Amino acid sequence: MALRFSRARKRASGRRRLFGFLLLLLIGAFVGGFIAFASHVDGLDAPADPLEADGIVVWTGPGGGRLEKAGDLLERGLGERLLVSGVNTSLSEDDVADLVGLSARKAGCCMDVDYAALDTRGNARETADWAEALGYRHVILVTSSYHMPRAQVEIGSEMAALRITPVPVRSEAHTPWWKDRDRFERVLGEYGKYLLALARGRSESEAAREPVLPEEGLATPTKAAAD
Repeated sequence: MALRFSRARKRASGRRRLFGFLLLLLIGAFVGGFIAFASHVDGLDAPADPLEADGIVVWTGPGGGRLEKAGDLLERGLGERLLVSGVNTSLSEDDVADLVGLSARKAGCCMDVDYAALDTRGNARETADWAEALGYRHVILVTSSYHMPRAQVEIGSEMAALRITPVPVRSEAHTPWWKDRDRFERVLGEYGKYLLALARGRSESEAAREPVLPEEGLATPTKAAAD
């Protein structure tokens, strides 16, 4: 009895050590991934001369000058049309044109306003629908630097064939994330959402590869069935 009890204690102790090791490994992977993510978004800068694309998309958000940046890209002829996605319903299209910095003529011919998107997934969905409706295969995406990785993942989940040229805009002074508590918390929260977006995109991709019919329904029909 004592020997059996001793063996059970050793097995339980071994399981606890294994669980502790796996937990430390998971925490280490999360922390390491966060540091890599934060360093990446900290180093993102808008290209001086973005490639010309079919269209330009800007996702609304607080500050940062992203709307003005998108308007400047359109004025420079780097895209045929501009989509402003996630606009507050209290703003008219004229209000949006003023915020973007476009003349009434330019806004009337070349700006589309999306009031439907309420979050990042909605932005991605509206962006994909807009690009598909216009036959666009390459868009310039303007959003904040820390938001850009998740934005690209979400758009890829909606329209994998759409090519994206990122134009990240900083929404705050360039203070390293480890020196600014507010920025640290913002980037950490965005990293968590980025991981969820990656997991969801992978899950949806796997589901999309599942056959709609059971295997027997996909088999070559017999002569009797064909008749």
